[in-house]
Amino acid sequence: MKTVLSKINLTALALLLLVLAGFTSCKKDDDKDNDNLRASIVGEWEVTSFTLDGVEVMGSIVLASKMEFEAYSGSNGDFEWSINYGDGSSELQVGDYEVDEEDKEVELQSNDGEIFKLEADIDGDDLELSGILDGERVVIKADRD
Repeated sequence: MKTVLSKINLTALALLLLVLAGFTSCKKDDDKDNDNLRASIVGEWEVTSFTLDGVEVMGSIVLASKMEFEAYSGSNGDFEWSINYGDGSSELQVGDYEVDEEDKEVELQSNDGEIFKLEADIDGDDLELSGILDGERVVIKADRD
């Protein structure tokens, strides 16, 4: 009888250790880039979704859009944002950007003086920017190029 109880205890202990190991391996890893928006936003981003006040305009009003954020040089970085519209026109915004790490926001200041402040969320190669542009709520989703 002692042998059976010992085997049960050893089995239970082994199972407990296996479950504990499983819990620690399933713990969500903190991505360094997610903790540092300033570093993780650097690169080229292909816009996959563009909504205005909840209406998807990608593919109709906006045909294509791309964003590029260069690494900081001094107190800010450079950005370029191109948009191709369905009517054949296009727009290019170029300027400086600053990152507010605490509020997870990116402020874009174009060379023509326009300022856009957008909340930013990056999960690996997925970027989501949201905020108010020209009085409308905009949500932009992009994949790293």
